[in-house]
Amino acid sequence: MAAACDEQKEEQTFLPSHRPQPHSIREAILSKICYPSQPARRLSHRLQHCLSCLLCVLLPLGSANLLAKTEPLKPAAAEAPSAFTSRQAALSALPPLMLWVGERPDDVRTWIDGSARQGKGAADNPAPSIQDQRMGVAVLDTTVLLRDGSASVRRRQQSLKLPPAWYAQNRLQQKAPVVTIVHIEMARGVQKPALNERQKRAIVNAVVAAATRSPSQVVQLDFEVMHSQKPFLADVITRSRDALPANVALSVTALASWCVGDAWLADLPVDEVVPTAFHMDGEAKRIREVLDHDGRFPRPECQPSMGLSLDEQPWPSKLRSQRLYLFNRNVWSATPMASWSVRLGAIFP
Repeated sequence: MAAACDEQKEEQTFLPSHRPQPHSIREAILSKICYPSQPARRLSHRLQHCLSCLLCVLLPLGSANLLAKTEPLKPAAAEAPSAFTSRQAALSALPPLMLWVGERPDDVRTWIDGSARQGKGAADNPAPSIQDQRMGVAVLDTTVLLRDGSASVRRRQQSLKLPPAWYAQNRLQQKAPVVTIVHIEMARGVQKPALNERQKRAIVNAVVAAATRSPSQVVQLDFEVMHSQKPFLADVITRSRDALPANVALSVTALASWCVGDAWLADLPVDEVVPTAFHMDGEAKRIREVLDHDGRFPRPECQPSMGLSLDEQPWPSKLRSQRLYLFNRNVWSATPMASWSVRLGAIFP
């Protein structure tokens, strides 16, 4: 403390006519010691020494408290994007074009980036936000094989490369346009599935699990059945809907014939029906005539979305569906988007 007073006195030599004005708590306290009033001069040296010791303890505490009060608040951590509050909102947020990706290594970045460059205002905004994507991906997440009375579940094993902008902290961002698919395979011949309760539960559990891995909050069930197996599929769909969260949309693929004259899908609790207008076998001619005439399927539940294949041309002359799912026999990374840009141009207004 004596050294501090000496330091203060040295500062006075530059301003001898008056005392320096205190600019801090420390200076204010030191001024009272270095420039004591008349009564204070009568204090014994012992008392001054005690006061000095006391100040040596209090000053650091006062400084710490001052820093604690004046330290700027640290910015709060960025909040994660909120989830869609309803399955209708989740479904409507999907882009107008979705690429089906099967169980094989693939890379869709060229297609995704190409669709972004074709969009309106692409020159001004070359990197659209996660909510403004014009192309998304429906990726095979789980395969369930039904054989005899058993069901084996297999998760996806192959890698899929997606745009880096869709990731945050090494995981897909919430609301990224990625739909997870559960595909059902059925053995044939002597191992024909029994379609029992155990197999039904296995499918429902797979759908619910795949939904937890869907950043878009949309999960798709791909299950083609014969006419006699429709009740089994209907019950699987109903149970899946009951088991899914209310804000997760359930999409199902459908044979084209189910959307022409058969109304059995109308009463099922699904949010999206995607009729596959390819690989239609004997019904191809009749269904193609229907699509060429109206640009969509007659059944209302089948009109918002449609599935087409790159290897089956020509496509219907006019398409009125709001969302198109594209099937590719080859990998997307080996399919140049430039050769399809003209035909896809009508989908991107």
